[in-house]
Amino acid sequence: MGAGYLYLFLCCVLTRAHDPLGNDISGDNQIGIVNQFLNQPVVVRVMDEKDKGLENVPVVFIVLKEPQENKITNKFAVIQPETTYTDKDGFAKTFVRLGNARGDYYILCRQNGETLLFHFTGMERDWVLLMVISVIGGLALFIFALNYGSKGLIRGFGSKTRDLLFNLTNNRLTSLAGGFFVTIIFGSCTATASLLIKFASAGVVQLIPGLAVMLGANIGATITIQILAFNIMNYALLIITIGVFLRILFPNLRNLAQFIFGIGLLFFSLKIISTGIGSVKYISGFTKTFDYLNNAPVLAIFIGALASFIFRSSTAVIGLVLVLTLESAISNMPAFHLLFGANLGTTIFPILLSDSANARRITLGNFICKFVGVLVFVILLDYIKIIPFFENNPRQIASIHTIFNIVVALIFLPLLSPFSKFLNFLAVETKQEILKSKRLDQSFLDAPAIATGQAMKEILDMGYKTIKMLEDAIRVFEKRDIVLRKTIIQSDDEIDQVEEMVTPYLSRLNPEEMDQELRKMQIGLLTITSELEHIGDTISKSLMNYAKKQIDEGMEFSQEGLAQIREFHRFVLDTLKMAISSLATRDRRLAQDVVSRRDTGLKMVKDFELKHIERLQRGLKESLETSTIHLDILSDLERINFHATEIAEAVIGIL
Repeated sequence: MGAGYLYLFLCCVLTRAHDPLGNDISGDNQIGIVNQFLNQPVVVRVMDEKDKGLENVPVVFIVLKEPQENKITNKFAVIQPETTYTDKDGFAKTFVRLGNARGDYYILCRQNGETLLFHFTGMERDWVLLMVISVIGGLALFIFALNYGSKGLIRGFGSKTRDLLFNLTNNRLTSLAGGFFVTIIFGSCTATASLLIKFASAGVVQLIPGLAVMLGANIGATITIQILAFNIMNYALLIITIGVFLRILFPNLRNLAQFIFGIGLLFFSLKIISTGIGSVKYISGFTKTFDYLNNAPVLAIFIGALASFIFRSSTAVIGLVLVLTLESAISNMPAFHLLFGANLGTTIFPILLSDSANARRITLGNFICKFVGVLVFVILLDYIKIIPFFENNPRQIASIHTIFNIVVALIFLPLLSPFSKFLNFLAVETKQEILKSKRLDQSFLDAPAIATGQAMKEILDMGYKTIKMLEDAIRVFEKRDIVLRKTIIQSDDEIDQVEEMVTPYLSRLNPEEMDQELRKMQIGLLTITSELEHIGDTISKSLMNYAKKQIDEGMEFSQEGLAQIREFHRFVLDTLKMAISSLATRDRRLAQDVVSRRDTGLKMVKDFELKHIERLQRGLKESLETSTIHLDILSDLERINFHATEIAEAVIGIL
């Protein structure tokens, strides 16, 4: 029997090949390019029981398993040679060319009943670049889908959500619930924060309800992650199809269709990210990094915060963490730390956006709440028991995300009063911020519910200033006050400036974002602005001209004539006050009372004109001297009374 066959009677050991230093040189776990040979051969060693290499021993290699897609193209993995013989040191090697499809390849090595299993991963050419494109492109699509889907709900409920924030009270639970539901509609905590910043800068939302809104918004932002954790990525295209057909077949449900389409697009983007992430784990540096992060929670939190700040979305970052856990590319502990960092990072950008002390206090308070929450959870992380009936990592990530924000809300909601005092001390309002008006912020033009509210404040200020002008006007005639006359004329210039701001502002409101009620409000406010401007002009350009003539020519009204002017002035002033009050209080009955004063005013002015004519017929000296301005003053006051009733008519139209 030849030496080459002695192996049949020996106790052979089949092992993976190692170099003299004990390093594995077998070529196992290689990553190769499809349709190409692996960079390294597959090397095994056959030894006797004394660990001495056996020469000329046949070793067989076969393809045990490869991707099913290779059957479609008929391009399978190839082993060359399939049977090889050991050299004098007992080493045997062969070369493997991968098939056409990416995926896992398993090669079985067999010798005399002993077997070894080798695993290889087939990737496309430039797979690293494709992986980066998949992850970045998937994230971009994710952010787009998040915004696109939320716009469908915003169109359907946007004005209601804005009104909800606009009408917040100091009730913390109501504000918390408001923030929760608004964020579900907007699909983004950052979007809610941005809207809240505008409200806070405009003085609409105060500190305590604003903080409660943010606590609720943080909880609302977790709902999207809870939906994504169901891991129905494989059905993404079905959801997208439902959204498309719903839009085509039921045009009146286009907002719902857009929301469903956005949800499907979210899952589809996660599928794309998952495809890329599935390749990431083959990069040794990546796995080493996350192994390191497992013992470096501060660094993991920083990375999560930085990513959330860059993307301006904690949902996008946490969605990425979900995919990482789903692909087993990261363990739970660093995933939790990244999640905490993402929660913290999303609070930073709103701070930078804040352009008023009130807005800074709210956003800074939100940052402090999240920061304290991160400290608490990092310390207690080992003691937190995740919901036991969810075993998959994505569900655990979603659960801890929700628990984190609920706990933060429970900690700070009862402490908002003392916490707000601390924030008032921390963020002091500057003189420039006190002087700077934020009422007609151009960014509100796409939010008509807010814009009309802010325009209303300016219009009410116009109304109060007009009332003051009319109050002072009679004193100019009584006391011949030249300085007060100039002050009234300057006040009219200020009213004109406000009218020049308010009218274009209201005219530029986005009609697509307005329902019928808002359109009525827009038209009504434009009418009221115009009427107030007419009243101001009548006072400054007519009445004050008559006052100048009276002063320059030394005219004196008769006692009876001046008393009638005073009486009618008082009536008109009350009409104007009632009209402005009906607008401020949205009192329909009061506005109707104002309208009824139109005929009363006409009757009064006719009576006073007849009495003036009677005085002229009696030859009363003062009446003869002031006759040129007396009737004009009564006529202008009646005109002001008419404009005031027009304001009330507009208020009724709004209500």
